[in-house]
Amino acid sequence: MTVNHIALARKYRPKKFSEIVGQEVATTVLHNTIKSSKIHHAYLLTGTRGIGKTTIARIIAKALNCNSPISSNNYQEPCCECQSCLAIDNGSLIDVIEIDAASNTGVDNIREVIDNSQYSPSASKYKIYIIDEVHMLSKSAFNAMLKTLEEPPAHVVFILATTELHKIPITILSRCLQIKLRNLHVNEITEHLKNILSNENVKYETAALELIAKFANGSMRDALSLLDQAIAYTNGNVNEQSINLMLGNTDEQTIFTIIDCIIKNDSQQLVQLCQKIRNDGYDMEICLENLAQAMQQIAITQLTGNTTNVNITNYAKNIGVNSVQLYFEICNLGLSQLKQVNDKYSVFIMTLLRMLAFNLATNQQQNLIITNSNIISQVDNLEQSDNMAPTPIAKLEETVTTISISSKDESSTPPPPKNLFDGNWISLVKQLKNILTHSAPFLDNSQLIEFSNKTLQIKIDKRYQSSFTQHTHQELVSALNNYFDDDISLCYVFYDDLQDTLKVINQKDQELKRHNAVESINNDPKLLDMVEQFSATILPDAIKPKPSIE
Repeated sequence: MTVNHIALARKYRPKKFSEIVGQEVATTVLHNTIKSSKIHHAYLLTGTRGIGKTTIARIIAKALNCNSPISSNNYQEPCCECQSCLAIDNGSLIDVIEIDAASNTGVDNIREVIDNSQYSPSASKYKIYIIDEVHMLSKSAFNAMLKTLEEPPAHVVFILATTELHKIPITILSRCLQIKLRNLHVNEITEHLKNILSNENVKYETAALELIAKFANGSMRDALSLLDQAIAYTNGNVNEQSINLMLGNTDEQTIFTIIDCIIKNDSQQLVQLCQKIRNDGYDMEICLENLAQAMQQIAITQLTGNTTNVNITNYAKNIGVNSVQLYFEICNLGLSQLKQVNDKYSVFIMTLLRMLAFNLATNQQQNLIITNSNIISQVDNLEQSDNMAPTPIAKLEETVTTISISSKDESSTPPPPKNLFDGNWISLVKQLKNILTHSAPFLDNSQLIEFSNKTLQIKIDKRYQSSFTQHTHQELVSALNNYFDDDISLCYVFYDDLQDTLKVINQKDQELKRHNAVESINNDPKLLDMVEQFSATILPDAIKPKPSIE
């Protein structure tokens, strides 16, 4: 009889707190509450998929109901051997009820839970309800839970788990002890995979496991699922080359070859390389992500000099700082466009050619190349079939000029900007305030750092940092774009005690006006006569100048 294979994610599922990888803060909190017998009536475990929410919920259930708890590695652990622990592991303990809220969203399901919670546990100390994906419950179901969550019977513990905390009503959140689980680091996942493959007697290359860990995006479950696939694909020899093929990942050398083509203006080899990436079935989105990551490493090396990669060091010396930043932005633009089209190869090759074109264009053309949203439409001029010669540089130069001129206007002369900036930030703020709804207070409390190359850098009073949202940023950028009739980038930092903001200037102006008004009144002969005649008193604090009208 053949025994079915057990998936690694199930086979190596932690059964104790000490076996959980990368969640030390969460396990320490839980250990301390259990060891001190300060059991909360409702726990809420939050975080992305595959990082241990349901696993930890089951371990909590075992720790609370274990017949012979033990102390191990500074944790109060379930023994995992008593009848209660074994029953929870195989899902047969009647006093531990797991509910999938995604399938039981209605109020009737929750009312059944509430009604049953009044009864004492059959054979355990606690009756425990584990509700997974709790954010899927309906509004009426949440309302039905409120009273029970606030004042549950002493023998009941709720353990809620969710991947979308923002969907849970605040009334529920305030009644739970929230425990946030974090995404796992690549090195944490890699080390765990090494231990598993050693136990499984499977050969591996560390670089291959690092690649799997990277693609898992912080999820141990995803990493173990990929590892299962990798073992099958490589027939028990997990190596980097095979994993690159399995994941559609372009290796480091391919990325370096792309960068070489760009800085050498080698359009022929670049187009051939793009065709090879497509024909070999590599993921073009992943390729751009890897290229953007390489640019990030180059930029960091240029600023800090810290790197162990010889190629990155050489690129940091030979590529201009501004060019690296531009290549990074072009990668991000290409990635956003790839998600919106079916013909991904056209966007992919145009993104790389756009980088090469940057080296050939004039300064005016460079700015237009970056922001041109219609550049994809020019792909037919550059696309080459397998039996045609790649685009020569001369042809590429001609194409760059065409793209640049047509991006804003069909005529040969670009239209003039709607408004010009003369360096007077306060004057600009006063004009922008007239077209703003929510973000005017931030401009009132801002100060100019620099405005050049269509990039505005400002300081904002730090007291407004907590209320500065993405919506605020978008409204400010929209106002700038509308004012200048151009694409403006906005960068901002938060500072204490800014002195040259419109608000501070207005306050100083009002104070000066008030001071002058007080002086004027104190020196008015007629008023002084009235004061003397009627024994009156002038109250300086009551003197207020007429408010300025912006």
